[in-house]
Amino acid sequence: MKQTVLVTGCDGYIGHALTLKLVKDGHNVVGIDNLARRHNVELMGSFSALPIETRRERTETLQHIGDFVFYDLTMISDINLRSLFQSYKFDTIINLAQQPSAPFSHKSQHHTISTTRNNLEGVINLLYAMKKQSYDSHLIHIGTMGEYDPAVGVKIPEGTFKFWHRFKRSKTSIFPRRPGSFYHASKVAATYYIDLACRTWNLKATDIMQGVVFGNWTPEIEEYQSHTRLDTDEAFGTVSNRFLVQAFIEHPLTIYGKGKHKRGFLSLYDSTQCLNIALNNPPKSGAYRTWNQLFSVYSINQIADLVIDAAAYFGIKATKQYIPSPRKEITHPHYYNPDVKILRKLGYIPEHDTRHSFRDELFFQLDELHKHGLNAEQMEQLTKVTKPKITWS
Repeated sequence: MKQTVLVTGCDGYIGHALTLKLVKDGHNVVGIDNLARRHNVELMGSFSALPIETRRERTETLQHIGDFVFYDLTMISDINLRSLFQSYKFDTIINLAQQPSAPFSHKSQHHTISTTRNNLEGVINLLYAMKKQSYDSHLIHIGTMGEYDPAVGVKIPEGTFKFWHRFKRSKTSIFPRRPGSFYHASKVAATYYIDLACRTWNLKATDIMQGVVFGNWTPEIEEYQSHTRLDTDEAFGTVSNRFLVQAFIEHPLTIYGKGKHKRGFLSLYDSTQCLNIALNNPPKSGAYRTWNQLFSVYSINQIADLVIDAAAYFGIKATKQYIPSPRKEITHPHYYNPDVKILRKLGYIPEHDTRHSFRDELFFQLDELHKHGLNAEQMEQLTKVTKPKITWS
């Protein structure tokens, strides 16, 4: 069914890929972004390894495909949001407008405050805009599996659980959070804000605890040659994407500790499919629900092995380099087993297993990198920025 959809953070890594899909699928899409991701990556001394269009070029591409309108604005401004919600009646709001990097949030006190302000003021203003002008909209908010303690030692349920205390059974409660960074702490706070708004104002929301997303391929990206970002720096390059580019530039894959700590992973294509499932399956008014969104659980060492295996398929000899972790995190073996039931029940079928996804992603990225080329200066720059240097404050 055709919807009017607001995508906040439409210029970001997931945001652009998702916006392409929604417009291609025939929805009326309104996108907003303040282009902070572009600016912050430049502050890290880096750039997208795959070339991306300017904001104007992206808008023209999307408008050529279907119904799309772009607004350059920040969600920190309540006035901007109120004006936007007066102009449109949104069926679904997909909130991707977050500063998404844990290392970036630890660069300094300033970075911690700017991360917190961006992520929390934006959510609060969005919730109030929904309450006043769009209470029947379905909010889809991208959370993170990093809200949970990865070494909690028990199976991580999807959002809620019941427990025994002093021989009494509790009522349903949100599963405990224990963030490992200031960024993740801001996401935990957003979870509680959204849950409160649903209970208090009768809003409806799906809060998605997403694993690590890798890759740059979706059918729409390939069809329209409108790439999303491929960042590799220590702040915005997720581990899998950084490993893939390190392999390409023949830099050792940098692994924290012994690399035996575990995380959940899914491809960019699967991420857009899961968000589309959420869009087509809204909850009832007043309902707050949580999904764990991932496909496979791997240790960082296993992810490195998958990249090395994929690189060898194309004649690239990739190697590992174990380095001390700048973070206060567990980097040795631990039990990590999140539930992923709701999406499967709603029809989520992964495109490939992770091994084939990495191979296919590396093939796509190699093909595109060879097509567009990297000069010697860019290769040297990427070599410098892929190696973690931030010592957490």
